[in-house]
Amino acid sequence: PAKTVVEPTTRIPAGAKTGEHKAYLSGYTDGCFRPQKEITRAEAAVIVAKFVNTSSLANKNNVSFPDVPNTHWAKSAIEIVAKAGLFKGYPDGNFRPDDTIKRGEFVTVIYKLLDLKPSSRLSNNFTDVANHWARDYILELANLKYINGYSDKTFKPENKIKRDECVVIVNRALNRGPLNGAKLNFSDVPENYWAYRDIAEGAIDHKYYVDSNGEEVIIK
Repeated sequence: PAKTVVEPTTRIPAGAKTGEHKAYLSGYTDGCFRPQKEITRAEAAVIVAKFVNTSSLANKNNVSFPDVPNTHWAKSAIEIVAKAGLFKGYPDGNFRPDDTIKRGEFVTVIYKLLDLKPSSRLSNNFTDVANHWARDYILELANLKYINGYSDKTFKPENKIKRDECVVIVNRALNRGPLNGAKLNFSDVPENYWAYRDIAEGAIDHKYYVDSNGEEVIIK
């Protein structure tokens, strides 16, 4: 009779911390992830809404926007992040779900999601945020090592954030990953891609253990 081949599971060190993480973003139907694609306010809302404690919103009034009808694909997520105070509409009352979101704006959303408090001593390691409206939010997350700037010492807060940058910020801020030992099947994310392990962390439902170096490793 034929033998059943059982895929070996990862050998987990004794006493290792283990856990489980759910994916919070996905690829496209054509097999791509599009790591360099800019994300919209609606897409950002869908990602962030997954981490909101919705039970805390029970007594808060619903927030609606004329340009987000009940049939909009991100309606429920936009309602959650608006009720939580993480996103605001514009003076004309609209949400503008299809507008792209900027790096400074996304950092501000994550700052509010983490319910951080302003620090009195913020060191400025960037050359282009001193007069930016999101300066304190950017510097707080930078001091916490949740975000990085560019090699030229800028942060570029007005640049539109890309999917790979988004997933790295979310992972750092929520103490997730990067995920080691996972295999991605996206045709446009090779193994040597700079954010490969972070994309794996955000795009794959997985159980993991933490190794002796403090690294997250997938349990297969």
